[in-house]
Amino acid sequence: MKKRIGPRYILAPWADTENMTRATKSTAQRHHWLNTIVGILDAAFHLSEEEQFQVITVVRQVLEALRIPERGAAHSLPAPVALEIASAYYTVQLSHARNSGAVRPVRQAQAGDMVVSAEAWRDAIVGMISSAYPDLAPEERLFTAKVVADLLAALGVPYRAAAFFPDAVVRAYHASPEATASFLR
Repeated sequence: MKKRIGPRYILAPWADTENMTRATKSTAQRHHWLNTIVGILDAAFHLSEEEQFQVITVVRQVLEALRIPERGAAHSLPAPVALEIASAYYTVQLSHARNSGAVRPVRQAQAGDMVVSAEAWRDAIVGMISSAYPDLAPEERLFTAKVVADLLAALGVPYRAAAFFPDAVVRAYHASPEATASFLR
C-alpha cells in the first residue's frame, strides 16, 4: 500500500474552508499563524535572533488581542497558513535557519535592489488575517494595521534588502494605492 506524502489537501491561494472537515478547519492554531508570519518575515529579511524574538512577541500579542483562534474557525485559510498546518513548512525553515550555523547577511537595500514599500508588506500580512477572519471589527483591523506597520518600520522595511517577495506582497502592491515598488539607484 502506498503511503501518501505531502499535504493532506491542496488549496488555492485564498482557499475557502466551507467544505473542509471540522478537524481541518479547527487545526489553524495560534502557533501556525505565528510561525507563518514570523517565517515569511525571516525568510525575506534574514532576521537576527533578537529580531525574531521581538517579532514573535509582537505577533503573539496581536493574535492574542484578536483572539485567534479562540474567536472560531477561520473562514478561509491563506495558502501559507495551510502550508504550515500541512507540513510545518515555516517551523522547519525557522529551525533550520537557527540551527544550520550559516551566516545570513542582513543588509540595507543598495543600488539595483528591488524594494517594495512597507504598505504592501503591511497589507499582505493584515490581508491574511482579515480574509481568514472577516468578522474583525474596524477597530481590530486598524489596530492590526498599526501594529504591523510599526513592526515593519522597526525592521527597516523598505530600506532593508529582501531575499524574496511573497505572492501576497506582490498582490498587495498591485491592489494598494499607497504601495510602491522601485529599483534603488
